[in-house]
Amino acid sequence: MYLVFRCSCGRHLYAEEGARTRSCPCGKRSELSRVRVLARAADAREAGALVRELQMGDREMTGFRSAG
Repeated sequence: MYLVFRCSCGRHLYAEEGARTRSCPCGKRSELSRVRVLARAADAREAGALVRELQMGDREMTGFRSAG
């Protein structure tokens, strides 16, 4: 099972449910016990599709800001 969540920089990410942390390309490390879970996916392929849908959705979000 995979968790889909959002980094403070605005990027949507996914991680395995048993993991403790996940690093974003912006450099921030998120503790999975503290993030707000937006969705759950059965496998990595489904999680990736959810992330793409959330990230590009209706907003066509392409720019990110630095977390630090």
